[in-house]
Amino acid sequence: MKKEITVNVPAGINSGQQIRVTGKGGRGYNGGPNGDLYVEVLVAPHEYFKRDGNDIHLEVPLSFVDCALGCSIDVPTVYGEVSVKIAEGTQPDQILKIKERGIKDLRTGKPGNQYLHIKVKTPVKLTKGQRELLEEFQKQTNKKESFFSRWKEGFNK
Repeated sequence: MKKEITVNVPAGINSGQQIRVTGKGGRGYNGGPNGDLYVEVLVAPHEYFKRDGNDIHLEVPLSFVDCALGCSIDVPTVYGEVSVKIAEGTQPDQILKIKERGIKDLRTGKPGNQYLHIKVKTPVKLTKGQRELLEEFQKQTNKKESFFSRWKEGFNK
């Protein structure tokens, strides 16, 4: 016999956890009460948000200019957008933490954190004006002080 029932799924539940629905299981022996129904939950992965326990991880693409100069961006969370200040000099693959914007713990109700993984995107096609500005920037950068030169000198020690 098939029967539809409504099951309340609490926010923050994770894959593999079960929900017990009292009295909705199989018939009891000798006219006894029905047993309990156990529903195992499978949470589908999200395209952008990655869950790690109660924490959420999100890759954020930024231009190298935004990372170098700093900026303010609106970032999606599971609870809506929040404004985040990107500090001047932010490095590729740097991880920023937004406190208490992760998944709420089922037992304590305390939310996890959201972590932003900064992914610097280098432009593929530059306009003539952009190229000229970058070439001027490169001229003003002392070649002996370049990141690559300092990195390379580490091998000669």
